[in-house]
Amino acid sequence: MISDIFKMFGLVMKSLFKKSVCEMYPFKKPTYYERTRGHIAIDAPNCILCSLCEKRCPTGALKVDKDGRKWAIDNFKCIYCNRCVDCCPKKCLMMDNQYNAPSTTKTIETVDIP
Repeated sequence: MISDIFKMFGLVMKSLFKKSVCEMYPFKKPTYYERTRGHIAIDAPNCILCSLCEKRCPTGALKVDKDGRKWAIDNFKCIYCNRCVDCCPKKCLMMDNQYNAPSTTKTIETVDIP
């Protein structure tokens, strides 16, 4: 018991003279690394609506409507595995390193393909 108190006191003394490990989030923006999987972005003019991304998606988060020329992603289903990005023949899908904004409602992001 006494040894535990000395261990705790030693930890407190070390922490007093160290720099804080916490980030000041609202004031200091986090650094995103090159391979951070944030969200899937699409370059709509280059998309040929081949639907390979829809076929490769393990969760069925992507939907491609060739007739209506629409591409949609359900961000609540997406597990950000990067399989759709890897299989895209035109490389119009990319994994952006910025995260989606938090939301309380389920929304499906739909993009019109020209």
